[in-house]
Amino acid sequence: MAGGDPVEVEVIETARGPVVIGGVTGSGDDPISLRYPPRVTEDLGFSALLPLLRAREVADVDRAFDLWAEPVNVVQAADTEGGLLHRVAGNVPLRGRDNRTRLVPAWEPGHEWHGWHEMPRGTVEDGLAVMANQRGPATPLGVEFAPPHRAARIRELLEERPTWSAPDMAAIHMDTHLASAGALLDHLAALDGLTPQASALRDRLLSWDRRMTAASTEAAQYAELRGAVVRRLAAHPAFTALTDPPAYPEVFRPWLALLPRVGFALENLLKADELYGIDRAAVVREAVAEVAAETAGKAAAETVKAAGASGTWGDTHRLAPWRALPTAAYAAPASPASYAYDEPGLSGDHDCVLCTSAVPGLTDLSARGPAARYVWDLARREDSRWVVPFGASGVPGSPHHRDQLPLWLKGDLAPVVTDWEHLTKENSDDR
Repeated sequence: MAGGDPVEVEVIETARGPVVIGGVTGSGDDPISLRYPPRVTEDLGFSALLPLLRAREVADVDRAFDLWAEPVNVVQAADTEGGLLHRVAGNVPLRGRDNRTRLVPAWEPGHEWHGWHEMPRGTVEDGLAVMANQRGPATPLGVEFAPPHRAARIRELLEERPTWSAPDMAAIHMDTHLASAGALLDHLAALDGLTPQASALRDRLLSWDRRMTAASTEAAQYAELRGAVVRRLAAHPAFTALTDPPAYPEVFRPWLALLPRVGFALENLLKADELYGIDRAAVVREAVAEVAAETAGKAAAETVKAAGASGTWGDTHRLAPWRALPTAAYAAPASPASYAYDEPGLSGDHDCVLCTSAVPGLTDLSARGPAARYVWDLARREDSRWVVPFGASGVPGSPHHRDQLPLWLKGDLAPVVTDWEHLTKENSDDR
């Protein structure tokens, strides 16, 4: 806290990195250390920064990223001479397969590091290189990637025409097609013997265009059905052992809690040949009956704008940005069902190109989305465009704190101004 007394933090360093969970004594649990490249090499990769700033063509960028350390990322670059770059940059140690997927007794033979990976390079097919965190050139280095849907959809859209202008790119940025809906809809299509209400809901969802637009009732109903399926799967006895909070610090729990993990893995769980003996058809049947009954009840009460059944996706799928210092005006709802919220409704979903992520089964509020959109016009730099979700200033009260939000919501972009003749210096501290 600013102005507070100094706080002493003990850091225990081992030959295999600093201890990040547990301690040498006290809890009884074995401590966990994390060995990572910058700590070993004492190189943060900062030597790449100046060469990157001075780069004039793709070859310069490529050489500069040879000096990069972490985060390990896929890099794409292009230049005015037609040069293209698609590669991975960073330092990744060569190590045993188990090291990549689970905790290991690193002091035992077979778990030591033995050199460094050569960074893989991607391909550029027909002048197109698409990266949306899917498996690609980085596949040999990692184990967890985004599903392929966003990347496949971006490529599909790009291939529709040979040339694009910066303003045209909004059609891609704002695309809401949800390919991952297919797994649940396939289960839904296979059901028979449903109640009339459930049959009507099934028919609506099977004829739905699978676009998660804010104004779509079908998108809202699909999200309700998805949430009901996620909650039922997470509550199944097959997953009982995973319901207790993991014995790790609280900061890690959002990544380890059962319900979010089931929600984000739902497509694979529904497609798997077998799932621990769980009758997934019965789970979907119960879920569609629940949602259909709730939809009918809400409609009868004429509360179609209430949270949940019969509303639109944007009624519940609202922007929920994380704030370091929340105020009463910014306070999030007390529960997922309480949507008295002051931020705007959103289109998109986790696997859409417009990736506005909620947590299926827990909340439709979206705390994650496109952090920035850039379109660089290499032929005419002045035609380049950009936008961020709120504004260029993080200071509440600044005229640039939230002035880009209307553009971001609509998919519009602001001009990128790099001509010093058109730039104005703004001082907020009178210096």
